[in-house]
Amino acid sequence: MVTDIKRQLQIPKGSSVQADGYRDFLKESYSCLSQFANYLPASEDINALELAHLIPSVKETMLAIYLGINDAVCNKGLVTALLPQHGHNNVFVFEPQIYSGGNDVPPGTVDARSILVGFEAPNETWNANWTYLMIEDVALSYKQLWKSKGYIDMIPAKFEDFTLMTNPTISKVCFFVSQKAFDHPVNKQRCYLKDARKKGEKQFDQFHIPAEISDEFEELVPVILEQGEKLFIAATDFGPCAHGWCNIHPDNKQLAVINEVSAVPLDLVIQKPPINSIYAAKIKPARGSADMTTDWFKRGNQIIRTPILQGTFKG
Repeated sequence: MVTDIKRQLQIPKGSSVQADGYRDFLKESYSCLSQFANYLPASEDINALELAHLIPSVKETMLAIYLGINDAVCNKGLVTALLPQHGHNNVFVFEPQIYSGGNDVPPGTVDARSILVGFEAPNETWNANWTYLMIEDVALSYKQLWKSKGYIDMIPAKFEDFTLMTNPTISKVCFFVSQKAFDHPVNKQRCYLKDARKKGEKQFDQFHIPAEISDEFEELVPVILEQGEKLFIAATDFGPCAHGWCNIHPDNKQLAVINEVSAVPLDLVIQKPPINSIYAAKIKPARGSADMTTDWFKRGNQIIRTPILQGTFKG
């Protein structure tokens, strides 16, 4: 395998990891991903991977990503010792002359820029000066916002389906997810999830959560999957479904690979009203993984989502 990293590392301020530590992690991640035919064809090497460090002060939150496609559907291979708790929120776009953002927002909403560090519009066709909002009050319906004065359009948050690629005898993973996930029809059809939840309840305390973020997964349900089993990250109300995972276990021989397939929920896209005709011809729809627009993290003020190394494909 070619493991010569040809790109300059952009190490975030306050990082607990030196340059050699990032290179070693990327090489290990490359080795793990290369074990599966889903990733890295022969013409691609380690420089196809993206590298990030979500909480720079916590070394275990380094994240390597192989992005295969990012369109209506997004497919990624992920390697990390710990994926911090986060969810995906629908973003509602309003004319700034009606709601200017900050404290000037519709009741029950919050300015996305106030809770997302590094917030970005999904692409260059979305005006950065528009007001981007998320629902804060669960009693507020997305249908109510669609009818509100000044509404332009909505950027739907993705649903995700995780698959454990690595055999747990080599690397154990404990997923943590909101109880809401188990109300979704997709997960209800997966009979193995009942046993996966039982294993999670019995074994989750065997996994190590770094002391700096020891409460990261409080109130979430632990789930331990077998190789090839899946967990759908979605809520029936199209709202955020909190999740994350820990891959730190004393028996682990290497890091695990998690496959993520994500897409915007088609039922929601079909329901939403046509975009404001003034803007319809100019706006390019968001892709299947509009992470920098729709992500919410429990520790949002500590999260750095800007890549240390950008991968071959922009995600």
